[in-house]
Amino acid sequence: MLKPFYSNFKIKNKIFSISLLLLLIFCLIGMVTYHYFTNLYEKRIYEESADMLQLSSTVLDEELKKIENLSFQVSTDTLVQEYMETINERKIGFEDYKTKANLLERLLTFAASERYISSIQIIDIYGKKYTTGYNTKIENDADKIKRLVSASEGSNTWSRIDGKNGLSSARQIRKKANVSLSNMGILIISLDMDKFVEQTLDFSKNKNFIITDGNEIFYQNEGSTIMDSHDFPKESIENGYKIEEMEGKDYLLTYKHSRFSQMTYYHLLPFDNITKQSQTIKRIMIVCFLFMLTLTILLSRRAAQNISKPLEELSTRMKQVQDGDFEEPEAIPEKYHNDEVGLLHINFRLMLDKINELIKENYTKQLIIKETEYKALQAQINPHFLYNTLDSINWLAKINQQEKISVMAEALGNMMRNIISKKAAMITVKEELEIVRNYITIQQYRYEKRLDFTLDTSITHEGSQIPKLTIQPIVENAIQHGLEEMVTKCHVSVTVLAIGENLQITVEDNGPGIDESKLEGIYRGKIKSKSSGIGLNNINERIKLMFGDTYGVNIESRLGAGTKVKILLPYMAG
Repeated sequence: MLKPFYSNFKIKNKIFSISLLLLLIFCLIGMVTYHYFTNLYEKRIYEESADMLQLSSTVLDEELKKIENLSFQVSTDTLVQEYMETINERKIGFEDYKTKANLLERLLTFAASERYISSIQIIDIYGKKYTTGYNTKIENDADKIKRLVSASEGSNTWSRIDGKNGLSSARQIRKKANVSLSNMGILIISLDMDKFVEQTLDFSKNKNFIITDGNEIFYQNEGSTIMDSHDFPKESIENGYKIEEMEGKDYLLTYKHSRFSQMTYYHLLPFDNITKQSQTIKRIMIVCFLFMLTLTILLSRRAAQNISKPLEELSTRMKQVQDGDFEEPEAIPEKYHNDEVGLLHINFRLMLDKINELIKENYTKQLIIKETEYKALQAQINPHFLYNTLDSINWLAKINQQEKISVMAEALGNMMRNIISKKAAMITVKEELEIVRNYITIQQYRYEKRLDFTLDTSITHEGSQIPKLTIQPIVENAIQHGLEEMVTKCHVSVTVLAIGENLQITVEDNGPGIDESKLEGIYRGKIKSKSSGIGLNNINERIKLMFGDTYGVNIESRLGAGTKVKILLPYMAG
């Protein structure tokens, strides 16, 4: 397998080389991306322009359709029909005058329905015009409209108002009584297209928006490029766009045909407006690349040196540890504290601290073990002499009929025999409870009715192995710290329960309790036992050394509420 060309470089040269390589790669990717997104952007502009025109044409179609419906509504209005029938009869007098006034008033009602309706005009069968609206000076080409209306066979027809940016909707008024359909005149609704487009589309003034019908331009908003009907494409498709050159400039021309008329809507966007941003982005990218190239050369060298120097220092320190030097390293320089190399230094120092801690802990445990063995050796001095002496006291008491002395001597002898003669570190629960019973027998003769002891266990639990002298010292502490500090009766209980795969031994008393500061001292081993010398801390450490931190001694106590000591051990069948 071939190695990369920079495999044998120093780390700072690798960083520098990779930085330049990545910059070149990013530059190439940027160029490709720029061209891709530029094309995508321009295409999106084309599509959005077409979509906008599509939406605009839909709105305009709806409004124009509304005008056609209004035209039909006016032409078929009952009152308008009655007024036109009267007018066409050419009656002379007040009635004729009143009918014409009513007609204009009725038409004004329809003209006021939309702000962009300039006027509504009716031409009777004799050619006389009746006009109302806010702009009655608009003149339509009556002959042209008559030709269009005649050709439309009663339907609506659209035409341009000459000299004005306006549009006219015209249709023939036919008599609807008895479905006669006879000609009663022509209805013309004139629209102010500037207001019409402003109200319906809200185009800005610099937008090039045009409406045509065949070769005739119906509307062209102010400020737009002056167009001729021959400049527009003649494709008969629903919508589309193309690049069109007009007056020496390129335009994006989008177009859409009306859904219900012969009109076509156009929107022109100067092509310079589209490419202007792309050219600006291109120039900015070139400047940014040159700047990044210079900055990369300067910073990559500096960064490579800053990264490699602390790594070299860490490598040197690791070699010292490899040679056996576990001493604490010097303080980490401040400049390494907040980066990954600084974290590497910190973690390495924590590892050294942990190694030193484990070494010291192991050494301390070895000293404890030696001291314990020494104390155990001292405790085994001539045990048979003690047994024989206690046995002699027992028989002498029996001879002299001193039953209490006999029982106490026998109990003490059995207790000493179980403690001293059995060398194993682990004994059964049954054997440990036998030591407790002998101890309680002695204490009950001493305190008589002031001491009440109960034991709750099961035969199935008595076969489990536990460390020797686990329960008796705790019972002894309960009597020493409970009974001796109270004047009422002291209750001491021992309970052995199985909890899952573990064994829980609870020693509880109703003594005066222990405050929190004293409890903390017991856990730390600062407060020693008054009696046997085997304190709770000693028992707790032995259990944890033998079985792990999951097991050990837990004390629950409050002042005036007694004390409960729980011992958790693994269940180990003998």
